[in-house]
Amino acid sequence: MHALSRLAFWLVGLVLAIPAGAVALAVGVLNDPLARETIARIGLSAFAAVFRIAAAGGDPAPVVETLFLGFWMLATVLVVAPVTLVSAVGEIAGARSLVLYGGLAAALTAAVPWIARGGAGEAAALPAEGRLTAILFVTGAVAGLVYWAVAGRSAGRGEPTDAERRGAP
Repeated sequence: MHALSRLAFWLVGLVLAIPAGAVALAVGVLNDPLARETIARIGLSAFAAVFRIAAAGGDPAPVVETLFLGFWMLATVLVVAPVTLVSAVGEIAGARSLVLYGGLAAALTAAVPWIARGGAGEAAALPAEGRLTAILFVTGAVAGLVYWAVAGRSAGRGEPTDAERRGAP
């Protein structure tokens, strides 16, 4: 019975932590002028490509599907995977540490682009990469802390022993 309740806590924690991380990512991207400009250019380019195909009499559905798939994959890698991995490790270990959930999710989320490309990029791009890393760090921290507040604080707590029920030390 304890395992089922922990599974329910885990799922509810993730259901609340993932949207919180997504909101933090959106707020961070919208508050960074360079990221905001990049997102706007990508959006306009995508709209122009879909419009060009539709205006030429073609079917824009494959382009739209590709765009949605790319967005879904990006969201999964940046928002869903880090907090899910950290929460699973924390639940299995029975850890209740705020630092584990918040810090490890933040570090893992911030490291995703660096891991994906195998290290640092060009020296000229370091300021932009630093801002992106900070945005992703906050994204992971928010998701991890929301998970901890919902489910991580009670991780590993099983049924109380007889001594605990009697109040013995």
